[in-house]
Amino acid sequence: MGFNYENRLEKLQSIMKREGLDAFVVSTQDGIYYLSGASYRPEERPFFIIVRQEGKYDLVVPYLEYEHMKKATGYNVIEHYFEYPSIKGQNWYELLSAMLGADARVGVEPDLAVAKSRLIQVREVVVSDAIARIRMVKEPEELEAIRAAAVWTDKGMKLLHGGIYPGCSVIETVTHARKLQTGLIATGEYDYLNCSFLTVGWTAPASAQPHGVPGFRLRMGRGPLVLMSYNRINGYAAECERTVFIGEPSKEELDLYHTVIQARELAFSMVRPGVACGEIDAATWDFFTDRGYQGNILHRVGHGIGMGNHEQPWLSRGSEDILEKNMVISVEPGLYFDDIGGFRHSDTVLVTEDGYELLTHYPRDLESLIIRSPRFFKRIQGAIVRKAINV
Repeated sequence: MGFNYENRLEKLQSIMKREGLDAFVVSTQDGIYYLSGASYRPEERPFFIIVRQEGKYDLVVPYLEYEHMKKATGYNVIEHYFEYPSIKGQNWYELLSAMLGADARVGVEPDLAVAKSRLIQVREVVVSDAIARIRMVKEPEELEAIRAAAVWTDKGMKLLHGGIYPGCSVIETVTHARKLQTGLIATGEYDYLNCSFLTVGWTAPASAQPHGVPGFRLRMGRGPLVLMSYNRINGYAAECERTVFIGEPSKEELDLYHTVIQARELAFSMVRPGVACGEIDAATWDFFTDRGYQGNILHRVGHGIGMGNHEQPWLSRGSEDILEKNMVISVEPGLYFDDIGGFRHSDTVLVTEDGYELLTHYPRDLESLIIRSPRFFKRIQGAIVRKAINV
C-alpha cells in the first residue's frame, strides 16, 4: 500500500512556516511511521526525524539501526550516535543539537519526554500537536488500511461473541486475539512492530469498569457482558464493542440497554462535517443527565481512530475539534452501574461528505446479541483451554 509521504511532509512544513518553527523533531513510533514508513519502536535508544521548512528530512538513529535505516527512502542525510548512554561528546542529544543549531526554534511532539526535550540545546523547544492535526483527516490509502483493520476487528468480535457460553471464563475471550494474529500472518502481510490484537469480554457486574482488567478466572453469567475487539493491523486501527446477554435480560437491563442505544442514535444523527465534537458529547451527556444518569457516565462519547486506537479528534465536551470529511471516529456512549454492569456499543465510523459510514459491521441489534443456546461444544473447548493454562 503506497502512502504519499512527501505530501505529509509538505503539510507539516506548511504548519511550521505558519508557526515560525525552524525545525520539527519527530520521535514517536507513530510519528516516525507516518512521515517515513519506517517501522521502529523507540525505547531507550531514541530515533529522530528532523524536518525543516524546506526539503527532505534528516534521520538521527542509534548505530545499531544505521545500516538498516539506510534502506529507507525520502531522507536527506542519516547520522548516528553509538549507544545509550554514551560517553561525553557522543550522546544522541549532542548530535541532535548540533544538527539543529543553537539558534533554532524547534517543535517537538507532545509525547516526547520532558527529560529528553530538556537535553536539546536550542533557542526554544515548542511542544506542538501539528502531526496529530494532520493525521486527523485521512488520505484514501489510510481509509483503505482502516477498512482492512475493521474487517479483522469484525472477525475478532465474531470469534468473541460466538465463543461465549454460560460459565465461559474471561481468559477464553482473550485467546481469540491469537487467532486473529495467526490469520493475519498467514496472509503474508504482517508488520510485527505495527500490529496489536486485543479481544476480551467483561463479565457482569465487572463490565461497569470498562478500563478495569477483568480477572481471568471470572465466569460469564447473567447481566450485561461487554465484548471488545480492539486491533491495529499493519499500522492502522479499528475497534468494535458490543453489549451481549446470556439468556433474556431483565426489564431493568432492557431499559438501560435501550437508553444507551437511544444515546447512540442521537450521537449518530449529529455526525457530519462542520459539527463540533464537543457538541456531540454534550448532547449525549444532556440526554443521560436528563434521565438521572449523570453519576453513571464514565467517559466521552468517542474519539478519533487511525494509526492509534485513540487519537484526535476527541468527541468530548472540552474538545475544540470540528468534524471534517474523511475523519474516522468511534461512537460509544455508555452507562455503568456497579451492581448491574455496563452498557456500551462501539463502532469505527467514517465521516462522509454529508453524514457517516459504519466501517465495522458486526450485528448491533439486541436479538442478534442474546445468547440462548447452551453451546455444549464451546463448553468442551473452554474446558480444554482452561485445563491447558491451569485456570
